[in-house]
Amino acid sequence: MRFLIIDDDAEYRRVLRYHLEVEWPEAMIQDYQPSSAGPLTQAFPLTDLDLILLGHPLQNEGDLALLRAMRSRAGCPPVIVFAADGDEFLAVDAMKFGAGDYFPKSRVTHQRLVHAVRALLDSAAPDGALSGSARSEGFALNGLRKHSFIAELHSGDLSSVYLAQEDGTSERRVFKVLKHMPDKSGSHLFDRFLQEYEIIANIDHPNVVKIYDLGIADDHAFIAMEYLAGGSLAKRLRRVLGQAEALDYARQIALALGAIHDVGVLHRDLKPANVMFRGDDTVALIDFGLAKQMRLEAAITGTGQIFGTPYYMSPEQGHAEAVDERSDIYSLGCILYEMLTGKRPFVADSPMAVIYQHTHAPRPVLIDAFTTIQPLLDKMLAVDPDERFQSTADLVDAFDADTIAAARA
Repeated sequence: MRFLIIDDDAEYRRVLRYHLEVEWPEAMIQDYQPSSAGPLTQAFPLTDLDLILLGHPLQNEGDLALLRAMRSRAGCPPVIVFAADGDEFLAVDAMKFGAGDYFPKSRVTHQRLVHAVRALLDSAAPDGALSGSARSEGFALNGLRKHSFIAELHSGDLSSVYLAQEDGTSERRVFKVLKHMPDKSGSHLFDRFLQEYEIIANIDHPNVVKIYDLGIADDHAFIAMEYLAGGSLAKRLRRVLGQAEALDYARQIALALGAIHDVGVLHRDLKPANVMFRGDDTVALIDFGLAKQMRLEAAITGTGQIFGTPYYMSPEQGHAEAVDERSDIYSLGCILYEMLTGKRPFVADSPMAVIYQHTHAPRPVLIDAFTTIQPLLDKMLAVDPDERFQSTADLVDAFDADTIAAARA
C-alpha cells in the first residue's frame, strides 16, 4: 500500500501515520506539509497512490479547493478528509467535491479509520482487478515468459510487484517490474538494476531469495523470484518475539547479509518488511540494491516530502555519507532490538529527528532478562562504524559464542 498524508499539523500527521503503520506495517507512507513545501501542484504524481488522507484547513488552501483539484485529475485515488473544526455542512461539501469519507479530527479512532480505509481500498479495486497499467505489464510479461498473472502485490514510485503462476504447473513466482526511469546521473537505470540482481541470482544461499529470471520486456526491466508464503517479519512483529526466536532470526539475517556482502552487494534497506519467511519458517532476505537505494535517497531530500521511514538507517546512511557492510549490521541491530522489545530503538515526531537520534541519543538498553545480549546489541548499534562488528562473519561468530548460543537454545 502507498498512502499520502497532507496536513500542516506535524503531530496529526504522526498520529495518522501511526494508525496506518499498525495496520499496514509494509506500507509506504508519504508526508506532505503545504505550509513548508508549498501548494500541491498538478505535476505531483497521484496515480501510484492507493489513498490520500487530507487535512483541513491547510495554510495554503483555505477551503476544499485542493480536494476538488485532486479529484478532477485522472487516476486520483480515494481521499479521506480530516477537519479540525468540522460540521455537517463541511462534511457535505467534502463529499460533494469527491471525498470518499470524512472525519472530524477529534473523533478519529483506530478501528473507525481502518474500517474506512479498507472500505475505500476495496471499492477502488472491485473484484480484485488489476489497474490498467498492471494488466498491460502483466500480459506483456505473460506472453514472453509463459506465466499467468494472479494479482498485483504492490505498486510504488519505481517498481511494481506481481504474483504469477507458471503455465502448466502450480509453481508460483513473484515478478518485480522496474519502471522506465533514467537515474540522476543520466545513465540507464535498467543496466545497473539488472547487473546487481544478476549478482544476486548467482547466490545459492538458504537465507537469500532465489532469483529465477531477469531481463527486459516491453521497456520494463523485471526479475522473477521465488514466492515466499510465510509472510514478512513486519507482520510477525505485531507481537514481541521470544528471545530464542529473535536471536535465531537475527543470525539467519546475518548469514544472508554475509552472502551478499561476499559478492560486493550492500542491502542498504534492511527492515522487517524486507525479511520474509518460506513455508518451512526459514528466513529469506529480499529487496536489495539500486531501486531501494534511490528511494532511500528520496527519504532524506526535499522539503516537506518524505518517503519511507528512517527507523533502521545507520547514522552514516541517515546523513548521506558513504556506507559499507557495517551499515547493514547497524540496521540488523535495530531489527534485533525491535524483535526483543516490540519497540523501535529510536522514535521521534519527524524522520529527521529520528536520524538525529541514531547519532546523538543514548544507545537503547534491554531489560534485565536480556543482559547477556546487551553487549552484542551495543556493538551492533555503535555510532562509530569502527566500533561495530567489522564484518558479518564476526557477527555470526558472536551469535555462535557460548552465551548467545545458550540464549538461542
